[in-house]
Formats: sequence, C-alpha cells, structure tokens
Amino acid sequence: ITNVYFLPARESAEQITVDVNTRVLLAQPFVGETLRALKRRGASHLPSLYPFGVEGTRAWFWAAANDFDVSREEFARVMAAPTARAQKAMSRVTDTLRGKQITFFPDSQLELPLARFLQQECGMRLIELGVPFLDRQTIDAELQMLPNDVLITEGQHVDKQLDRLYRDKPDITVCGMGLGNPLEAEGLATKWSIELVFTPIQGFDQAADLASLFARPLLRRQRLKVPA
Repeated sequence: ITNVYFLPARESAEQITVDVNTRVLLAQPFVGETLRALKRRGASHLPSLYPFGVEGTRAWFWAAANDFDVSREEFARVMAAPTARAQKAMSRVTDTLRGKQITFFPDSQLELPLARFLQQECGMRLIELGVPFLDRQTIDAELQMLPNDVLITEGQHVDKQLDRLYRDKPDITVCGMGLGNPLEAEGLATKWSIELVFTPIQGFDQAADLASLFARPLLRRQRLKVPA
C-alpha cells in the first residue's frame, strides 16, 4: 500500500491532499472532529478496532489490507512473524492480570478499546467502563466486541461512580490524577489514565508494554503487602 500519510505530519509544511480518493484509518478514538473534517473533504472512513494489543493491531492492519484487495493468505503470511513475537512477549505479562477486576473512570476516550484489549487478550474482568463522550462514529467497532453485561456510563458522574467503586472494590481502577492518590490512600490500586495518552501503546511491539502498564500497580501492591 503506497501513498500513506500520517496526521499530524512530521513537518508542519508538509502538504497532504484529501479528496474522494482518500481513505482514513484512525489510530486513536478521540479524533472524531478530525475524522468529520476529513469526511467533509470527501475522505472515506475504514472502521476498525484500534491497534491496541495483538488482535486489535491485526484487525487494524486488516481493515487497510482488505480495502486495498490484499488476500487473506498474503495478509496472514506478512502478519505471522510480528504476531508470534507479540504473543510471546504478552505471555510473560498476562498471568498477573488474568482474572483481575478493573474499573475505568471517564477521562481519555481510550477506555473502550483498552477494556476490549484487557478483557480479550489479558483475561481481565470488566466491572465498569466510564467514558467522557461516546462517539459511535469512532468507537462502534470496539463497542461490538465488549461483553453485554459490562456497565458503560457516559459523562461525569463521579460521586455515583465512586459509590459503585467502593461497593465493587475492583483490583485496579483507571482514573485521573486527582482521584488516583486519594484512592491509593484508601487501599485501592490505580493507574493514571493520562499515562496511557502519552505513552506509545499502539502496535505489535507495544502490546506487552501496554499490558505491563496495568500489571505494574498490581505487582507493586503485592511487594508492599505486609505479611499477617
């Protein structure tokens, strides 16, 4: 596949033509306004899972390959090595996460694809997924992959979500920095959602690193636990 461009471009002066021949594949779920602007110029959107984890990354590449008439056989051949490498790296991390419960507070719009990755590829149990804004144009493929019994809430309802959090007592809570320290002081393991925005987490080579970001708070808590 040739003539591939990335937004934002590496150089501010780089000129990218967008018209009816342009196809758009999103790498982040919080770029809905950018997608709408590109579509107004004639571009078409290739819906896909986001490239978080092994399966998400394979689905993301397949969305492009399928649209450009790459055969499944050729796709499987090209994907075999990076898939195997990522799965091997993931196997060293997932034991820490398997069976653990997780709740997301609304913050970054990464909540749904991350939850899909953690549930399907790491074996975690999803308790609640809070999202600041549910943009179905950018997130519908991820929504379809989530279990029907998980609670998904839209918008900021912090007090109500805190009540449910104290009731459910998940093993790890993903939230903003303002909630992280108070919850840690109350004995709950947390992960700052802002770290997931600024850390490279897309693609095969980052799959194990992404899982490790959620494993570390649990491992830290194990090391700090005082024997009875």
